[in-house]
Amino acid sequence: MAAARRSKTEREAAANDGRRPLDRVYETIRQGILSGEFRAGEHLREEALAERAATSRTPVREALRKLESDGLVTIGENRRSYVSDFAPNEVQSVYEIRVRLESYAAELACANMTAAGLSQLTEINDRIVALGPEVSDYSLTQFMELNANFHLTLVRLAGSRQLEAALASAIMVPLILLKHYVWGDTVRIERSHLQHREIIDALRSGNRHWVSACVAAHIQSSRPQLAINTFIPD
Repeated sequence: MAAARRSKTEREAAANDGRRPLDRVYETIRQGILSGEFRAGEHLREEALAERAATSRTPVREALRKLESDGLVTIGENRRSYVSDFAPNEVQSVYEIRVRLESYAAELACANMTAAGLSQLTEINDRIVALGPEVSDYSLTQFMELNANFHLTLVRLAGSRQLEAALASAIMVPLILLKHYVWGDTVRIERSHLQHREIIDALRSGNRHWVSACVAAHIQSSRPQLAINTFIPD
């Protein structure tokens, strides 16, 4: 009974949090995926999600389509939605796309870089530094969010909508991979923020070749082991 009362209280709080139903559902599902509550391959039931977010099923469907474009959800032919799962060759492809396109986006960002852009990237990286070197469920979830934000911001600073659209889902996919594939390995938060710092230094220098090399090396160093061992010819 207490659990039922608590659940009702949570639903009422969600309904009155001031956000649009679509935004509320989107964030609810997204956080459930990133936290590992919703496992890879799990069926995301519209009715249960609507009840949880205190809304109708229409915003749930819209949120699921948005998450599909992010690469976090897969919608089947039967219109059922599942948390995305990735075979080793798909993981390899995602990282190849990122290495090639994101390093190019970084070159464009370097040519267009402003003090405000450098400040944005530095602020995000400082928040990663503040997490400390120890890895926990909380710090890993926070790191995933901040790391994706760093890379999405860098791509936006390239000033190319085409590149931003092409890379958006590829940058989001590793958020699942870190939970699903990499948790058994050591997630090196310290190494990541040091590499981010070198990327920022390269951007500040205006040397686009240095920037491109830093970004490519950074992405390669975060590649999961299963993607390292899977070969896709050029």
